[in-house]
Amino acid sequence: MAITQIKTLKDPDLGEIIYRTNSLAKSYSIRVFGTHVVISMPPYGNLAFAEQFFWKHHEWILNKRNKIKERTIHNEVVLRQQALQFLPAELQRLADLHGFTFKHVCVRKSRTRWGACNSRHHISLSFFLMLCPPHLIEYVLLHELCHTVEMNHGENFWALLDKCTNGQARQLAQELRNFSRDMHLE
Repeated sequence: MAITQIKTLKDPDLGEIIYRTNSLAKSYSIRVFGTHVVISMPPYGNLAFAEQFFWKHHEWILNKRNKIKERTIHNEVVLRQQALQFLPAELQRLADLHGFTFKHVCVRKSRTRWGACNSRHHISLSFFLMLCPPHLIEYVLLHELCHTVEMNHGENFWALLDKCTNGQARQLAQELRNFSRDMHLE
């Protein structure tokens, strides 16, 4: 299957509009994503017709995008509620189990970090953690708890984290990086 991008435009309401040919396509099609719209055409198609096709379906695309946004907002509300119920209690359980102390925990909508710990032992966690498998959630919580003792990623930090994860710290860190990349959260 050969896909060739022909043209990309910016629409103020829809973001990027990508026109492309698809060697397997038999007709024109529209796919609506959170940040962009893809107009695919067969190899024999023409760009002028694809642009007319886009404008003919513009209202439908806007409605589809709004439904995607509503679903995303709803899902984020549910994730935040689950995170608020689960993460602080789990952080406290792990702190008690491993002898750590922290002063405060908050749950935020962070897409660039799973968690953070500052020098005052305030831990911030992303509610997107709820999308992770349980063992990776535990790894992130332990990672942040270890920062209450070691505020860097030096040898002492990794030794402490290894102690808490039965020698699996580096392996879990790599697994989390892979998961982040697959989820497009990195």
